[in-house]
Amino acid sequence: MPAYQQINEKMIEVKLNNEEVFAKKGAMISYQGEVAFSRSFLAGQGVQSLAMRAATNEGYSLMMAKGSGSVYYAYDGLFVTIIPVRGETLYVESDNVLAFDARLTAGTMFLGNQGGIQGIARGAVSGQGLFTSTFQGSGEVAILSDGNAIGLPVTPDVPVCVDPQAYIGHTGQLSSAIITDLNWKTFVGQASGESYQVKFTGQGTVYIQASER
Repeated sequence: MPAYQQINEKMIEVKLNNEEVFAKKGAMISYQGEVAFSRSFLAGQGVQSLAMRAATNEGYSLMMAKGSGSVYYAYDGLFVTIIPVRGETLYVESDNVLAFDARLTAGTMFLGNQGGIQGIARGAVSGQGLFTSTFQGSGEVAILSDGNAIGLPVTPDVPVCVDPQAYIGHTGQLSSAIITDLNWKTFVGQASGESYQVKFTGQGTVYIQASER
């Protein structure tokens, strides 16, 4: 199976042994060995999922690397975090996806399916749209973030509230709801951010970036 290694905060290496890995177009910066590159359209998705991405504008441009060797990935100086997915579903904004491989099934989900009306509200407030990318199975997903990504644990006793613009993705059995908080920042011209938060409840992990987009 492909082996992911963190080289530094902004670069990863993926070792292939006659295997495939999919990555954001333009992210490959170097490689060693017998590796061929080609444009990828399905990348672990079915035709139905691909059509849904086209209809919802939740798609991403991917390149497939196939063969045996090492491929190095980075993108636009952004920070990179490797997230292990172990028999669960990772929900992540498509712009934040750097790389993944064929062990995972990629798809698209309507946010309204997570929390009903609250899911729709989260997409409207965040400006990220009503759909998000999903990855199911057992493998790794490398994500991009503005600053180091942080994984915040959510438990039934300890919910987590995040700024919608800082949200990257989440795993686990979580529900989301929009809440408002009129604090002092609201009265000094920053009402567009901190006056709205997304509250996650349940059991799982929420990934955020260290600075807002």
